[in-house]
Amino acid sequence: MDVKPTGHRKSIVIVTPIFNDWVAFAMVLKQLGALPELGQYELRLIIIDDSSSEMANLADLMNSKGSIIDVQIIRLACNLGHQRAIAVGLVAACKIANADAVVVMDSDGEDLPTDVPRLIKVWREHPEQIVVAKRRRRTEGSIFRICYSFYKVIFWILTAETIDFGNFSILPRHAVEALIHDPAIWNNMAAAISKSCIPYSRIPMDRGERLAGHSRMNFLSLALYGMSAISVYAEVVLVRVVAIACIFSVLVLAGVAAIVAIRLTTGWVMPEWASYVAASSIAIFFLAIVLGGLAMFQLLSFRSLKPFVPALDAEDFILQQRYKPVIDSERKGDSSCESIAS
Repeated sequence: MDVKPTGHRKSIVIVTPIFNDWVAFAMVLKQLGALPELGQYELRLIIIDDSSSEMANLADLMNSKGSIIDVQIIRLACNLGHQRAIAVGLVAACKIANADAVVVMDSDGEDLPTDVPRLIKVWREHPEQIVVAKRRRRTEGSIFRICYSFYKVIFWILTAETIDFGNFSILPRHAVEALIHDPAIWNNMAAAISKSCIPYSRIPMDRGERLAGHSRMNFLSLALYGMSAISVYAEVVLVRVVAIACIFSVLVLAGVAAIVAIRLTTGWVMPEWASYVAASSIAIFFLAIVLGGLAMFQLLSFRSLKPFVPALDAEDFILQQRYKPVIDSERKGDSSCESIAS
């Protein structure tokens, strides 16, 4: 639903995905609505309900809205996961005609509401850039931090890129329009930003603590998150695999040739294990050739597939969209929400 401009103030849309975190988000929303720095903006909220089993208490949300002028709740037909829910939210934000920028944040309080004005301030100074929160301090346990550090090392080895930020960010409208037409945003937002040609700047920020409930992030979730980020660089990873396989094949072939040359041109007595090493090296050589060939064919097949473009395809996952025009409802004295079938 398009929203008509209501003034000359900058319009900011906040997109947040939720899965059964309504209690924590009510606290986040109350903090956001009470921030005096945000009073100078037209602040709108898009909640992506990722097929929660718990229903939102709309009365509590409306009582906590503060300076937010309208709220949309978009319920997905099935659970898509955090990253894809964000992509659906970005598509919905782009439909707001006068939106100047979009803030993406978590719903549980780990992205501090008090940091939103900092993101907006830097964006106002550099309106052409995406501004992301670079995590300076994390509140997760030591095992999680070790696994996360290991993931970043693996990511660097496979892609030659470094990602030290997550979803908490502010994106200018032109960046949102570009990203929702990029299939990579469907898998991982941070990796899509990193891979895109859109300039972005980092702001060091501490990660907050969950306000209510328990975190659903575990080793499996982290592994899936890491693989989704690496998948954005699938072509780069496959090219590197082919290159490594070729280099390894050349080294193995050179080693076997050296063993054969020594055996045929010198009188040296070769140890018995040398023949086993040569045979094993030949097997490894053919294995590397096969691996490199499969990676190359996989790379070519990727280019022939029709990509999933969120701007065109994401709405297929919307089950229901509830729109709360706060200004109009206050004028009419009606607190109910209009139900709109997508």
